[in-house]
Amino acid sequence: MATFDLTASSTAGVGADTSAVMPGHYGNNAMYNVEAYLDVAAFIAAGNTVADGDIFQLLEIPAGTLILNAGAEVMTAFTSSVTADVDFAAGDDIIDGADVTSTGYCAKGTNGQTNTVVGSAASTYTQFVSSTDTIDVLLAGAAAAVGVLRVYATCINCNANGKFPTAAARDTLA
Repeated sequence: MATFDLTASSTAGVGADTSAVMPGHYGNNAMYNVEAYLDVAAFIAAGNTVADGDIFQLLEIPAGTLILNAGAEVMTAFTSSVTADVDFAAGDDIIDGADVTSTGYCAKGTNGQTNTVVGSAASTYTQFVSSTDTIDVLLAGAAAAVGVLRVYATCINCNANGKFPTAAARDTLA
């Protein structure tokens, strides 16, 4: 079992480093969506070997980020029996054991919390990321399977934006 960091250009087949830096916004902390694609055929063509239980780090989430929802969509069905777990630290709290042999959005599974902010088992879903981390995909049964999986997350930057008043505008008019 291997772990592949698909956020770093040092991994064969990855075009450029991704950055945990948020989109620039002046004076507010806007909500934004991030997504990444796991194309197993392209990954293998770049010289990598994929085995059952491999972990793919797909989305780098900056420290101080609130994840409103997250999930995955099978863009190209995998060619043989494969399931996917999606979570931080290669867990299965976002998606648990999704069958990726047909296209469409992945169901949460027995443990997952996909697209949920608060649910009956919300305590198992990491909603606030206090230190930079990655949302990972663990593929079970992937040794001979190829397909394309899109992983997404809707996030809010909860860090201070550096813009705070030193004096109210009304005070300068007096």
